[in-house]
This record gives sequence, structure tokens and C-alpha cells, in this order.
Amino acid sequence: MSVDARSQAGTHVAICIATYKRPQGLRALIDSLNDQQLGARDVRVTLVIADNAPATTARSVLGEIQDLSCWPVIYVLEHERGIVSARNRTLAEAPPDADYFAFLDDDETASENWLAELLGTMILPNTVAVQGAVEPRYDEAPPAWVEQLNLFRMGPYEQGAELPSAATNNSMADAAIIRKQTMRFDARFNTTGGEDEEFFSRLRIESGGTIRAAAQALVWDHIPAHRATMHWLRRRWFRMGHTLARIAQIRRKGIPIRVVKGFAAIGWGLVMCVFLGFGSKARCCKGALEIYRGAGMLAAFLQIRFDEYNTAAVRLDRAGGG
Repeated sequence: MSVDARSQAGTHVAICIATYKRPQGLRALIDSLNDQQLGARDVRVTLVIADNAPATTARSVLGEIQDLSCWPVIYVLEHERGIVSARNRTLAEAPPDADYFAFLDDDETASENWLAELLGTMILPNTVAVQGAVEPRYDEAPPAWVEQLNLFRMGPYEQGAELPSAATNNSMADAAIIRKQTMRFDARFNTTGGEDEEFFSRLRIESGGTIRAAAQALVWDHIPAHRATMHWLRRRWFRMGHTLARIAQIRRKGIPIRVVKGFAAIGWGLVMCVFLGFGSKARCCKGALEIYRGAGMLAAFLQIRFDEYNTAAVRLDRAGGG
């Protein structure tokens, strides 16, 4: 559907939310979506929620707020564990006339202009997806080095800037293109994470379109205290490197470059820790994280599997552990 046709018929956005054992977070997210300011835009919204918990933790929350919600809600229980299973279920359950799929996580809240800013960026020429900015909200004040390194932020961005990929914690994509190409999140990333990096970069490549930054489409990400630690962050950076290498392997493209970058990240990390880290906790920590990122790349090429989202790890994370 053309942009003009959308403006005449009214734009329909399916906001896709995968949730797992975060009923309070889901309630806060939906409350923030109720407060969206769309001005004169003719926009319909449907919330599509896939609950991936074995017990229907989200259903009780929806029972409380559904009557008060500004938007209709499609709620389903996805029994197959894994982040990809839940995300793909939201795509499958989304209304067939949705013009756009928007993605948020169940530990976030959206600014009141979030949806309007995403839609305003989607109409830029040749745009197939957009990425908004993410700011952290900490349970407790984090160590100074965490804030100095901006480890939990996405952005700030230049409005409309081209990006190589996007993330499901604040993004929107053209639903017609996803349907036409029968795109889904890759099941090989179901428990490893990194499925959004692979999905959006594939969308960009296969469609020939552009992913752009929506600089003012802000969401806040809830960061529990156990995540603002080196223990948690080193696992995340290892997985980030692991994801990039796996994508190169799957596409059979850029593998030698990724191997070189893996060794380079480890080497640069060692230099930062050993030679540049004196008197700078932030620089030393960044060097350590680079080492883990490089190690993650090389581990993938050695066929060492890393499941960041296996059931035990996710349960520990939800319980406030490492």
C-alpha cells in the first residue's frame, strides 16, 4: 500500500510484544502505550502479546487493564519456549491488514510521542524499518563505568540516519514487505539471542531498502541491579560477538573478516586493559568487554554454542540473579 493510500485509509499498527514472567513490566508498558499522543494522525493500534511462560502470568494483568486499554489486545500463550518462538507467534497472530509491525520488550515503557515518531520516520524514502532510541532506568545507581560507557543506551541518533540493522526493543517494520517475503525470525537463534540483529539485517538486504533512525522515538529500559555488573555484561558482549559470527556463517559471507575482527577485538581489549587502563576503571572494563566480544566471535567459528536465553538462564535473570 502506498503512503498516500495509507494516509487516506488510516494506518494500522500491530505492536508486537513477547513476554515472559514480567507481569508488572507488561502492565507498565501497556499503560505507557495508552498514553500515546498521535495528534491528527488517523491511526489504529492492536497490541499483539505472546506470553511464553508456562503459567499465564500476563493474562491476569490483561484482565485488570483490558477494559481501560485504548487499544484492542490479541493475547496468546506460546507453549514452545524461546524468544524466536514468541516473536514469530506475534507476527502470525497480527491482524492481516496491519500496515506496520512495531516491536517493544516487556521491561520497557514508551514516551508519549514514541509511536508518532516511528510513523513519521517510516514515510521517509525507501524505508523498510526504523530504530528508536533507548535510555536506561536503573533500579539502583549503577557503577560509574557503566554510565560512562553508555552500555545500556541505544542512540542518540541523527534523525533519518541509515543503520545496518535494528533491535526489537524499539523498532518498526513494513508489514507488507515482511508478508511478501514470508519473513520470520530465524529459529536457529531461539535460545541464543541475536535474532533481531539477523532479522532486520536480512530484511534490509533482501528488500533493498533502508533502515533509519527515529531519533525522538524514545523508550526507557528497566535495568535491574544484577544487570549493571561485569558478570552480566560480559555474557551479553560474548553473545553479541557470537551473533555476528553466526550470521556470517549462515550467510557464508564475511567469515574471514569476522575471524580477523575477533582476534582484533581481543588484541585491542588487552591493550586497553594492560596499557591504557591505568587510572581508568571505565577504559579497563571496556577492554575486558572487547575481549569477551572477540572471544564470542571465535567461539562461534569453533562451533561452541552459547544459549543466552536457555530456560535456566532466563529464570535466573527474572529472579534477579546473574
